[in-house]
Amino acid sequence: MRLLFILLSVILLNSCKSPSDETLTVNIERFDEKLMSVKSKEELSQLFNANPDYLRSLYRATSEDTALLSHIYYLTKHPDTQKFYAETKANFGDLKDLKEGFESAFKNIKKLYPEFKSPKIMTTFTGLENDIFVSDSLIIISLEAFNGPKATYRPDQPNYILRRYTKEHILPTVIRFLSTSYNKTDQGDQSFLADIVFFGKSLEFTKQALPNTADSLIMGYPAEDLRATWEAQDLVWKHIIEKELLYTKNNFLKEKYLGERPAVPEIGPHCPGRIGQWLGWRIVKRAMNENPGISFQEMMAMPSSGEILKLSAYRGQTDDDK
Repeated sequence: MRLLFILLSVILLNSCKSPSDETLTVNIERFDEKLMSVKSKEELSQLFNANPDYLRSLYRATSEDTALLSHIYYLTKHPDTQKFYAETKANFGDLKDLKEGFESAFKNIKKLYPEFKSPKIMTTFTGLENDIFVSDSLIIISLEAFNGPKATYRPDQPNYILRRYTKEHILPTVIRFLSTSYNKTDQGDQSFLADIVFFGKSLEFTKQALPNTADSLIMGYPAEDLRATWEAQDLVWKHIIEKELLYTKNNFLKEKYLGERPAVPEIGPHCPGRIGQWLGWRIVKRAMNENPGISFQEMMAMPSSGEILKLSAYRGQTDDDK
């Protein structure tokens, strides 16, 4: 997405705002505070009964699950847990930045899709048993999972995944999940190309909603890995073509390029994992840049990955190379 920061653009944007632009506000329910202050199992049960979607979404359970109720109550009362929660609250503060970030992202989505309705947002504390739940109507964020590298406890993940568990990654992660409702695909096409274009559209949706967020945060790569990947994309594309991967339907093979791995040694020792997702984003971005008459919404609604690749004229080149 190209943003033109000139006076005329500012005037036009301000003059074209709809009432919904002005009134869309985001409220984040501090469920974590309610949860961590319960005084008895009965009070905890009442809290869950008043919020049935919480247990259903995070635990696939109801308040009638007495074993789960006892477990969560024990968790809330344990001294180490209470200490970790105090650390989490101090780290996140009043959530002002997160609230403003969601408001900005949701306004951008609503400009693109006027029918968009803001999901309910809740924060919680689960002792690292959960991280994020996202649906069209509900977002639940386990704050402690995103305390960052200085936290006393961190999610049980390898380092190449753990680096994405920071406050800065919350918004891009949530928005990528929300993109699914607008990402039209050909369900009959199970090719590698269809998969990478699907991921590419979800990443571009995230960028459209968060235009001022660094691509490295949206992709979940360290900035230096993103730069190196950009510079070596001709080699990445050459590998994909030489190995005839574009139209493969072999899930084991596809997972090597799309799934979580510290690297993709098939391409090179320093090629980052999920390289296929990044490649799909390049294809989608080039398709948009090469075809300014096609809107972002039209691109998202385009089910044919082959058509998008054709529109992109992508052959592993940077935007400066034709």
